[in-house]
Amino acid sequence: MSFGSLGIALSGMQAAQVGMDLTANNIANANTEGYTRKQVTYQEGIPGYAGSNNMIQFSGTLVNQINRVRNSFLDQQVRNQASNDGRDQVVSDLMVAMNDILGEPSDYGITAKLNSFYEAAADWAANPELSTARTVFINSAEALTESFKQIDDGIEILKNNLESIPTGEINTSVANVNSMLEELAEVHSKILIFKASGESATDLEDKRDLLLDQISQKLDANIVREGNGDFSKLTLNAHASEALITSSTGFLNHDSAITGITSGANTLTLSANNGNGTSVGPFTVNFEDSSSIREVVEKINDSFKAAGGTGHIASLNDSGQLVLQTSSMDNSRNNSTASITVGSGSTAATVLGLASHSGVTTSGSDPETYTLVDSEGMHYKLDYEPGANDVGINPNKLVLTSNDGLETRMGSIHNFSGELGGYFQGVNGDIPELRKLLDDFAMSIKDSVNNVMSLGQTSSGATGATLFTGNTAGDFAVNSNVLNNNSLLASGSTGAASDGSIAAEVADLFFGDNNIVSDGARSEKVYIDSSSSSNVTSGIPIIPGETITVHADGIIQDGGVNGSDVNAGTNGFGGGSLVQIEFVDASGAVIGSAIDFPSSAGAPEDRVSYSGTVPADAAFVRFKMNGT
Repeated sequence: MSFGSLGIALSGMQAAQVGMDLTANNIANANTEGYTRKQVTYQEGIPGYAGSNNMIQFSGTLVNQINRVRNSFLDQQVRNQASNDGRDQVVSDLMVAMNDILGEPSDYGITAKLNSFYEAAADWAANPELSTARTVFINSAEALTESFKQIDDGIEILKNNLESIPTGEINTSVANVNSMLEELAEVHSKILIFKASGESATDLEDKRDLLLDQISQKLDANIVREGNGDFSKLTLNAHASEALITSSTGFLNHDSAITGITSGANTLTLSANNGNGTSVGPFTVNFEDSSSIREVVEKINDSFKAAGGTGHIASLNDSGQLVLQTSSMDNSRNNSTASITVGSGSTAATVLGLASHSGVTTSGSDPETYTLVDSEGMHYKLDYEPGANDVGINPNKLVLTSNDGLETRMGSIHNFSGELGGYFQGVNGDIPELRKLLDDFAMSIKDSVNNVMSLGQTSSGATGATLFTGNTAGDFAVNSNVLNNNSLLASGSTGAASDGSIAAEVADLFFGDNNIVSDGARSEKVYIDSSSSSNVTSGIPIIPGETITVHADGIIQDGGVNGSDVNAGTNGFGGGSLVQIEFVDASGAVIGSAIDFPSSAGAPEDRVSYSGTVPADAAFVRFKMNGT
């Protein structure tokens, strides 16, 4: 055998050894995170000529190159799914945490405390003369308010765990993504240098792809590739401006009356477009005289929902300024179509600090593409911009800033996925919504019970005290005056020691046929004193052209004139119904004539109903006794 043949055999053995070593390395790293299986390719050695006869000299087998076995299309599919999984896992974990906070079903949750409270009301109604029954009723009311506070505290802790700076989950996650972007820029630069010098960069490419996988788990950025499939750059879309209006006035005391809101200067016409095919309005918001800023925010959002909107458009920021924006509308997308309009002729615009926006439409901007990382390094980074959830929902935002000492704000990022998407869904949607439902439930109990209690009369002839105070679940409490002197509470409407009619009405709120616990439908219970000449105005926003349904419950003694009881729909003293409905405009002027309930089947039926269309220009509906 010639020496040439030995050389050929040796080259084959050496090439095979490389393949065996590579296979062993693939097996050893099968469970290594980020490792990509490698594959060797061979080529025939370049033949030459040797000897006096110029015989062909073969050089055997050579290792051509070592390649990573990757499929960029499958990589992208996996990363898209990783982003969705990251978001879904965070949302799932938050839902579990919120359910744990609610603590239902249990012997210590709100349901159990409600049952105890209304059972205590029923016991007091049956034994109004017993001081112990009164004390148990008050104690059960305290236990109920404490259960609301405990849940509210738990929600606040969960919220702070996500939002706090610098240790909150959102801020930590944003910082992690920025660190990954810096590392990605460094690794990508090294890969380009290695390839330019002809060296293998497979290990660095593995590290780069692992970083891309990890970034995708956090946020669904866009990966751009060269024509040959190699990574080129990482981009992200951001919006330079949003469909957002901020008032020029700050309202730091959320519950104090705004003296400028009076009849004739208490309307606001708004329109909102979520940028995703849903437009609401124009609709008119009618504020009651001397409304507080908290009531203004609630009335705007209630009117928005009554006009067919879902989500929210009004809130306060950390400076106490009224904010109107589309980003809290359901399924919103910030773009040039998204818009908020304060209609001209909005009489409340000046006092609310919105006068400069009256008659103006404020739109968002279409997204611009920014390069986070490319061959020249890292250009932009993420930042967390906290919102405010004190009154309404003023969203937390993920923003893009320049990666330099100036850190210029380039715009906000919308509709993103990944773990960050899950966190922002939680702090901007799920958690505030849970807190609002809790607040609404607590306040519905407060208002309904207080309305009944204030109709009572104590043994001294004084009007019965209200039982509850507060504006949210967090400050829901028993009236301190009642705690100091429980004789201020009235068990009945006459003041007689044996009269438990008021306590019975409280128990009936939950245990009766007309209880206030419902499926969440918009409804309200108001009370009219038959001896009073005052009307009672509903707090529910009404929209002209929509259908409104009103039920009147109650049996009234007619004083023996007709020898029988009459109900709210039968006036034993003349024509029409005892209780009448009036629609009024924003200035308080009555629209048309008072409306009678239709005749019932005959006394003493205890409910009559009216259903009709809200007339044009109507802002409120109110109720009064006939003849007052």
